[in-house]
Amino acid sequence: MTVIPPEPTTVAPGPEVVSALLAEQVPHLADLPVRASHASGSSNWVFRLGDDLAVRLPRAERYVPDLLKEIRWLPHLAPHVAAPVPEVVASGEANRLFPRQWAVVSWVPGASPDTLDEAQQARLAQTLGAFVQSLHEVDTDVVQRGGPYGGHHGAEAWGYRCGEPVTDIIDGWAEQSATDLADLFDPARVREAWRRLRRVPPATQPPCWVHTDLSAENLLTHRDGSLAGVIDFGGIGIGDRSIDLLYAWSLLDEPAREVLRVASASDEATWVRARAWAFVGPGLATIANYRHTMPARTTRLIAMVEAVAAEVGVELR
Repeated sequence: MTVIPPEPTTVAPGPEVVSALLAEQVPHLADLPVRASHASGSSNWVFRLGDDLAVRLPRAERYVPDLLKEIRWLPHLAPHVAAPVPEVVASGEANRLFPRQWAVVSWVPGASPDTLDEAQQARLAQTLGAFVQSLHEVDTDVVQRGGPYGGHHGAEAWGYRCGEPVTDIIDGWAEQSATDLADLFDPARVREAWRRLRRVPPATQPPCWVHTDLSAENLLTHRDGSLAGVIDFGGIGIGDRSIDLLYAWSLLDEPAREVLRVASASDEATWVRARAWAFVGPGLATIANYRHTMPARTTRLIAMVEAVAAEVGVELR
């Protein structure tokens, strides 16, 4: 997922449009009730379909490839990971009713991990670590044998989050964000924090399957805080495993972050790389892009970048 400003999208379709799409393309599901869902995010409109299913419709053409990745790879990954994930039930084609491809998936129940106490955070960290480790262990040979990705891994094949945490492009984002967020953070301190954070070691383990966006919006929990499910695999790819740990500084306090590091079998180099990932693209640049449209997400990300900067001895304001 490239960090760029939100683009205007078409008017949100209503439940009647979803029902008509189902009647034409998935008629055996057309009698189920359709209602809009609070789970709609920045990439897809989401509608509940009965009690057990959901319909995902990309908000813009640039989000279609992510949906197609989910349709292609979720059936391969789901049997091997240590948490429930959406099952692809059906896929639909563009037509006069809706101009892009779309999908029906299973609804994964659970609550957002917004306000967890210390014990709940520890349970989330332990179970999320088990999920991350299980995902990273899934065989990548199915990609190596051919298909549209030709056995490749990294940013060129899968998007920037499957690449390196420090690049010239990300340096540019850091500099731009320091300027754009000058009313929020001291630009000089932002630059100094990034100067320290960008000193990362090389990856110590081979590329693996990565989710790339294990944020609070894509995690579901049980009442005790343990992981109930993981959703939105649009950023799935094969890249460096550190990307899947970056939201530790958003989701968890310091003791639970250590639980996650151990449970995910992450070494020190991977952890330092994850910390660098957290600061710029998913952190500063996302704050700059969404601060006026997604205030809850922005609040979490502000806390995240401040926690990351504090670990290298910088207060951002």
